[in-house]
Amino acid sequence: MECELSNYLLKLDEIKYVNKGSDNIRVYSIGEIVNKIFIDLKKFESKENIEKITKRCSDTHSNWILERTGISIQEAYNLCKIWKKSCKKSEKDFMILWEEIYKNSKYFGCTNGKKIKLPKSIDKKLAYLLGVIMGDGHLANPNKSYDKKTSYNSELRITDGYKETFVALSGIFEELFDYKPKIYSELSKVNRLFYRFVIKSKPLHRFIMNICEVPTGAKFDKVDIPQIIRNCQLDIQKSFISGFFDADGCIRLANKKFPMISIAQKNPKILYSIIEVSKKLNLSWSGPYKSNHPRNQGYQIRITNKDNVERFLKEFPPFNPIKIKQSEIIWKILKSQPTSQFKWMEIGDGEEKIKETRLKAMSKVEKH
Repeated sequence: MECELSNYLLKLDEIKYVNKGSDNIRVYSIGEIVNKIFIDLKKFESKENIEKITKRCSDTHSNWILERTGISIQEAYNLCKIWKKSCKKSEKDFMILWEEIYKNSKYFGCTNGKKIKLPKSIDKKLAYLLGVIMGDGHLANPNKSYDKKTSYNSELRITDGYKETFVALSGIFEELFDYKPKIYSELSKVNRLFYRFVIKSKPLHRFIMNICEVPTGAKFDKVDIPQIIRNCQLDIQKSFISGFFDADGCIRLANKKFPMISIAQKNPKILYSIIEVSKKLNLSWSGPYKSNHPRNQGYQIRITNKDNVERFLKEFPPFNPIKIKQSEIIWKILKSQPTSQFKWMEIGDGEEKIKETRLKAMSKVEKH
């Protein structure tokens, strides 16, 4: 199942960014539709007048039709309005034409830069990727430039400690956007190797920011399940949470033998949202618990009950190669140990015992 997206073209090519000096977002693969518009216009307007009212010469029109260059979304929209007025079309005709342009637009780009495909619906893979970006990603604030020469900051970064993570994510990027990001490696301040995607694409940035509702800039107090994901069916919501968990969640053994699922965040907003979705699956979390531990200040939710651990792994199966390996280990332990061995971690066995182990567990939360 997929969640169809309504016509988002104008959200990609906002006038406010063009006025600030950024390139227009251009749409490709609509040459036949543009040609039909000009055929209709020529029935009512002269060649000279068409050039005048479109503010473009016939060579530019030919480039649009032959798809030598893309037509900016704003210009495509204005061309439809000119068509409506000159050809005496109704508002319904106008909307049908604009929707046809949307349905046929596959690739987007700018004056310079690589063309990129954008999806027309949210499927499980896109939802998963958005969850990863919400967890381990950074979407640049377009209103804040790194330097005076940059009129629009379009950077998307995803960072993780394992190269295998990006090999897996690369396949999703290729399928969704027909784009293969380059994997970069760097050394951290503590001399630890980590990896990242650094993608600079204005169409992709606008799509993730404006259509998919991922917050830009510092996001620690904005992390939550986007409304557009909440509006989708449960399977899509589950895929988003799986992506977020693969980025920010933890699968481990408490006291080296008790399986534990946990998620830690500075702001508990998304933790409450995950609990809410999980209830629909009869899956219960403990928490959120607050921690003032110097290494892990914030909040944590966790699952330690055997049935809930199994249900989580079934409902939110990992895609990240590292998490897959960890889940395979946990599955072996779950199948080999009786349920009674897990009861010591349940709420019913005493809240005080949980509190005693909470700080120790929080100090070991893995951050990927």
